[in-house]
Amino acid sequence: MREFLTGFHKRKVQRRKVAEEEFKEKLKEEKKRIKLESREYHKKLVKTYKPIPVLEEQLAKEYKVDNATVSVLELDADLLAETNFLIGNNRVKYEPTNDKENESEDNEEIEELPGMELKTKKEVDREVKFKALTEVKKSRIFKQKDKMERIKQKKIAMKRRNEKKKLQKRLEKRKPHLRKHKK
Repeated sequence: MREFLTGFHKRKVQRRKVAEEEFKEKLKEEKKRIKLESREYHKKLVKTYKPIPVLEEQLAKEYKVDNATVSVLELDADLLAETNFLIGNNRVKYEPTNDKENESEDNEEIEELPGMELKTKKEVDREVKFKALTEVKKSRIFKQKDKMERIKQKKIAMKRRNEKKKLQKRLEKRKPHLRKHKK
């Protein structure tokens, strides 16, 4: 009879272990999926827009107009700055202005085209982390993991609370005269 009863417990422990391993595997897969999505999102944010190949071919070609041959090439500002000291990037010189003018400029919002705004590496990283965090919060597996951790912490807290109560009862039984003075 005893062996028959322990068989139920063994199977229960075995099922619990299998479920735990399965849960860990799903958690790993979910982490991989979220990492992959965040990498793709990062690539999408950082992606530089390549010129259209058809237009580039047209720009690199030479054109014959009447009795002259014209070749059109794209000028690179950095290349020009290296070869010719007169041509280069424009540099803005700031002059002190009134506060009223600054406030009016700040109130005007600069409209940016989607995908064409310039972002720093820090801003891009922050946005990618935020996106990954929202994916984690939405994920069913991570919600289940959080629930399990909450239950575990709740059990630990209950156990500590019960131990404190037992300890206080023991102290009250040993020294009843201390209890009277405290009230």
